[in-house]
Amino acid sequence: MTHWQKYHATWGKLEAPLRPNADIIAKVKELAGPVSGPVLLLGVTPELALAFDHVVAVDKNKAMVDNVWPGDTKDRRAIHADWLDITEPRGFYAAAIGDGSPNALTSLREMRLLFERVVDLLAPGGRFACRLYERPATPFTKDHLLDLAGAPAKLNFHAFKWKLAMHLADQVGASIPVVLIRERFNEYFPNRDKFARDTGWPRELVDMIDVYRGSPAVYVFPNREEVRTVLPKGIADVRFESSGRYDLAECCPMLAFSKN
Repeated sequence: MTHWQKYHATWGKLEAPLRPNADIIAKVKELAGPVSGPVLLLGVTPELALAFDHVVAVDKNKAMVDNVWPGDTKDRRAIHADWLDITEPRGFYAAAIGDGSPNALTSLREMRLLFERVVDLLAPGGRFACRLYERPATPFTKDHLLDLAGAPAKLNFHAFKWKLAMHLADQVGASIPVVLIRERFNEYFPNRDKFARDTGWPRELVDMIDVYRGSPAVYVFPNREEVRTVLPKGIADVRFESSGRYDLAECCPMLAFSKN
């Protein structure tokens, strides 16, 4: 069972960087620009679903559609499908948006295929705007993670978890089986009670990392240069911009581009 089939149960406990806040939503709207027509949402992020007038959301995880999607209306609907299999005709969408969506793919190759599909689906001049989780140029080291865990927390646990994932990606490559995040966490921090005491994070929050146990899912955590290598042809006005001020925001830029 992929962890996405259980993930919806934790949705209400998430915060940025894992879940978009008001600043992130505002930035997506700004970079998407004025939109007149349907918007493709990669995933079922409810905050983004409610930010535009006409939204078609696509998510291959039925549990997320059933439990996180705010509900279909005449101008808003969700489709249970793979992003790479979207069937609408070329140029159907006025804009495409998401939040961390490309990171939920399994490889840089899949990321390239997604971007190519998005460009195919966008009308000329249509914009793509999506937040990315991006490895920094200077890697997060094991010592850095141990130092963070040995003192009262200055960031939230989800930001810490993403730092650990990016640390792993620097070691083994951009594609990370999510089970490895949990395994490395248990290796570096075998005493969870001590970890919780030292950081001040509640033990039940720390234990949320167990959602990855046994999951076959793979995430991809590229660096900036790797993202650039998978950008498709036929785009213009490529931007990497800040997505706001929150824990780990420096590793969560907005990627935006328009279709020629």
